[in-house]
Amino acid sequence: MTGDSVGGDGDRDGSVGIDEVLSLLSDRYRRHALACLDGLPAPVTLEGLTDQVAGREFQQPPDKVSMIKRTQIATALHHTHLPKLEEVGIIVYDSDEGKVTEISIEPPLTGFLDKIRRHEG
Repeated sequence: MTGDSVGGDGDRDGSVGIDEVLSLLSDRYRRHALACLDGLPAPVTLEGLTDQVAGREFQQPPDKVSMIKRTQIATALHHTHLPKLEEVGIIVYDSDEGKVTEISIEPPLTGFLDKIRRHEG
């Protein structure tokens, strides 16, 4: 067997392995969040990321997405998806401030994100 996992699970350099990448990309909000965060300079506010994810999710300008839907997305990002991305070392999320303060998206994740952006827009 090969070690295609994260940090403490077998990868010596701490990079995200293929199994972890596929797990991270299995949720569409996380896919949208990663696609939005890739290439952005930190810090990124939860509100700003929520607007970008909402725009991608509903394929329309964020201000056309209902406040209820944006609140649902913000809640999911804050409580589930951003902590998961922080857990694997892709971001640093200050939950008290509602800001992603560091972003480190590297291969193989970047290659998958390029393909996702071409497919999902």
